[in-house]
Amino acid sequence: MHASNSYVVSMSHVEGQFNGYIGGKDYRLGDGSVWRIITPIYAIRKKLCPQATVIRWSHRHFMFVRGMERDVEVEAVCLPRCILETPLKRPEKQELQEQFAIPHLTQRALAGWKVCVAQQDG
Repeated sequence: MHASNSYVVSMSHVEGQFNGYIGGKDYRLGDGSVWRIITPIYAIRKKLCPQATVIRWSHRHFMFVRGMERDVEVEAVCLPRCILETPLKRPEKQELQEQFAIPHLTQRALAGWKVCVAQQDG
């Protein structure tokens, strides 16, 4: 993984009991994001609320959970209203414009949202 095009998408923890990496399973993180493992894997290790980091590399996302031997490829199922990606290294000037644009993943997630307006009975 090259640091020049890698960004931290989420630095949080897995909510509740973590039973290991299971391909196809959804994992909710403490920041409200939900990620589905797309790597075919079955690796068991039980932990309670372990730290988890999701990194975007090019157009792919990887999750690493503390205590596990490797990272796994994931896809976003649900993202909180605001995901600010942090570069893993100081960006060059030409990279700044890309960082201020809404990432493709966030655009895709936002496109699926429905706007709900609460009305107060009066």
